[in-house]
Amino acid sequence: MQCYKCLSSHFILAIAYCSGLFCLVGCESSIQQTTYPVSGEVKLDGKPLAGAVIVLHAVDKTNFKWEELPQGVTDQNGKFNLFTYSSNDGAPAAEYTVGIALQQAVSDEGDDQVKREKNGVKLPTKFADPKKSGLTARVDAKATVIPTFELASK
Repeated sequence: MQCYKCLSSHFILAIAYCSGLFCLVGCESSIQQTTYPVSGEVKLDGKPLAGAVIVLHAVDKTNFKWEELPQGVTDQNGKFNLFTYSSNDGAPAAEYTVGIALQQAVSDEGDDQVKREKNGVKLPTKFADPKKSGLTARVDAKATVIPTFELASK
């Protein structure tokens, strides 16, 4: 049989543990940065680029505790809206370097082989690396339309 002192100390520890969990759950939203609606457009050789993934990398990561990477995918007209924490919530105000890559469809058989079209759009791989792409974006503390990314295939 356990003594009452031991039981009461376990009870106190259990309450402290649960209180800490409630604080983490309640405080979680305060870790997220404020986001602002962000939209833009991507063109390749003057034509809208569909199916491109745009990923923003903060130049100054001081406020990016979760290593947030705002991102979006272009539609058939080359237009995109960014999200950071949830669908279409935008991006935190900051200066960014940008990476853009084409989504690749997997094979019809469902394996991990990439389906490549012979006459498909070819985007130079340098655009996928935000350090080499030469692309930048600025998101202000308000709704922002990023100037069109005009890419060249050569």
